[in-house]
Amino acid sequence: MNLTLDRYAENPIIDELVFWPPKQNRIHSVRACCVMFRKPFIEVSIEGGEVFQRHFVRDSFARYWAEASVILEAITTIKLISDFSFEPIDDPGKLVREVLANRDECIDESNLMYNEGMYQQFLLQYGEDCKNLPADAVQKITYARERLGIGK
Repeated sequence: MNLTLDRYAENPIIDELVFWPPKQNRIHSVRACCVMFRKPFIEVSIEGGEVFQRHFVRDSFARYWAEASVILEAITTIKLISDFSFEPIDDPGKLVREVLANRDECIDESNLMYNEGMYQQFLLQYGEDCKNLPADAVQKITYARERLGIGK
């Protein structure tokens, strides 16, 4: 959910994956690489064939990737690929619970737009990569898309 990910944009990897407005195509995968003679990077593959890379400073890349992978796994369908070993964060379950609570708050915020008939703005809060949304949110997304004549 784009709005939720935006709350974690202090993580530079997450920041690179938040698009306003959201991309029309899903992010298929994010591959993280940390090799000896290059700056660490992520390679992002988007459905439809678009691929881009973003480079990061070496010092904190593994820590940021460990956190980003937990966040992304919790609320997105993005396939995560790690081409290096890294230390997992201390309490991933705690972070997942926090992310899901933030997601629920963001859903409540977006419902204000939906209730006012601001369907385009409502849809912008989600993006195409959401997973495990509550049934009510899925119904509202479907309805908003229908009202705007958007497929999917």
